[in-house]
Amino acid sequence: MAHIQEPFGAFSKSEDGGMTVLGLYVSVAMFILGGLAVDVSSLIASRTQLQVAADMAAHAALYSREKNTADVARADALDLVQTSFPNGGFGELLKTANIQFGTYDRATQTFTVDNTSKEAVYVQTERLTANNNAVTSLLMQFAGYSEWDVITPSVFEVFRPFCLRDGWIAEGVVDSQANNTFESGFCLHSNTVMSVTRDMSGLCTR
Repeated sequence: MAHIQEPFGAFSKSEDGGMTVLGLYVSVAMFILGGLAVDVSSLIASRTQLQVAADMAAHAALYSREKNTADVARADALDLVQTSFPNGGFGELLKTANIQFGTYDRATQTFTVDNTSKEAVYVQTERLTANNNAVTSLLMQFAGYSEWDVITPSVFEVFRPFCLRDGWIAEGVVDSQANNTFESGFCLHSNTVMSVTRDMSGLCTR
């Protein structure tokens, strides 16, 4: 019996092939890290594309809203995104319900929906499992992560220089000859010639 157990005892104590087992562990770890790196890079690229689409749509919607209704502005933004990011390759990135007009408070970073407003717009682009266009995992699917949901918001607001609100502005000549009283902060702007015939102290001229 001792002669039978002796070979098994030697086998159990042998360290031959230890590096092979260690190599397997290292290979698995490297595979996981490599898969994570590839998928994170893919996620970042997809998020960048979504952000570009959101910014593009927000700018188009706000520009169109200046002279059109909210519905027409939304349609213009959707057309631009669908042309630049076809549904066949990206799915439905943007829906009409995800384009909202309103006002934006920078201090609190709060957007208030008011579809009669032309001051600001909120756009949200999405790649979601629910929309059948989630970002597909390349290697991490073997670890149970087959898809990733990505959402990107964008807010654009109209910039109106104070001269457009508190002053006179013209492409041509600005000529003031009446006995007007100008207070501090009042703005006069002309792209050609400006003429004022009384004291301009406290007046902002451009």
